[in-house]
Amino acid sequence: MGAKQVAELMTRDVAVINRKSDVHELEKLMLERRVHGLPVVNDDGILVGVISQTDLLAWHYNTGVDGAAFYDNSRLHVTDEEAIAGLQLTDIQTAPVEDVMSPMVHCIGADRPIAVAASTMVRERIHRLVVVDEELRVQGVISALDILHAIPGVEELLRPEADVFVDESIV
Repeated sequence: MGAKQVAELMTRDVAVINRKSDVHELEKLMLERRVHGLPVVNDDGILVGVISQTDLLAWHYNTGVDGAAFYDNSRLHVTDEEAIAGLQLTDIQTAPVEDVMSPMVHCIGADRPIAVAASTMVRERIHRLVVVDEELRVQGVISALDILHAIPGVEELLRPEADVFVDESIV
């Protein structure tokens, strides 16, 4: 039996965002999907970057844009119902995703051994790799946690009923 490949462990149902989408669309998608980052693609579905919560935090900090009003109407402090109803996404300062994303993407092919994925993550000090095909179309994502689950014995230790021995002399 050969070494496991990335395809066996990767998450396939991965949300992506178009580089021309705006930051508020991105934030809404990240909140809905409960993810910390997304691959960014062009109109042809080709990977062109990646965007993370840290990228968004930097954008908000550097622009002074408070996105809270977009997600929570109770913070608008507007009493006129018509003004609230007429508020458009374009009324809130935003930017295209391509202005906020990182064009530096660490990616890997689905047919590569998980050892290559793990060593890349360790070397680059990253937590996930975008899995792409030969044309750089996103196939999925593999994370450090995905790889940890593949290590023999780890699954058993992660179960709530696991009886884990703790050597108190080192704690």
